[in-house]
Amino acid sequence: MRLTLIIPAMNEADCIGGVLKDVDPDVIHEVLVVDGHSTDGTRDIVEKMGFKVIPQEGTGYGNAVRTGIKHAAGDYITMVDADGSYRLEDIPKLIAVLEEGYDIAYGSRYLPEAGSDDDTIIRYVGNKVFTFLLNVLHGVNISDSLFLYVAAKKEVFESLDMVSGGFEYCIEFPIKAHKAGFSHKEVPSFEKERIAGDSKVNALSDGLKILWTMVKLKFRQS
Repeated sequence: MRLTLIIPAMNEADCIGGVLKDVDPDVIHEVLVVDGHSTDGTRDIVEKMGFKVIPQEGTGYGNAVRTGIKHAAGDYITMVDADGSYRLEDIPKLIAVLEEGYDIAYGSRYLPEAGSDDDTIIRYVGNKVFTFLLNVLHGVNISDSLFLYVAAKKEVFESLDMVSGGFEYCIEFPIKAHKAGFSHKEVPSFEKERIAGDSKVNALSDGLKILWTMVKLKFRQS
């Protein structure tokens, strides 16, 4: 089974090289860097390192992921951020879950033998609140709702009617996957500090969008 790695990237010239150097070709058979209209030379760095760049359709994280899925040739798909915070050596653990027969594998920072070097008190508390609401409102039963380190067969991604353009994609995916009846299992993962620069997630505005997505999907489900 071939694996495609999708990396959404927008102005990550200081980070993307550090992510791509960790790609293991024995595990990852295709890398698609989805460029969100970068102006800092991100695309040039990726191409010089011999990896494929896909121009993003629209703006935002969710649109970047959907663009990558449309172009993916692999049987399995996973994704990591371009800032270097995801540990690529955890990918085999995700794939092992799929080979056990589960439809979806999620990485979690809050399982035993997991953790984060980049979690703040605000992010930690916010994640716990959102995870509680996700599990209560939608019955998903995961431990880390805002860390979308996920792997699944391509047809799983393609079967879900995903509409979120921004970071709310991270909460829409587990809700719709659970509603569709897909099985899942979590594995411990570790979040590293981003290599350089600042996060593009706005705790207030993106948090409100995530909350609204959870509530909206609950009403539609009802």
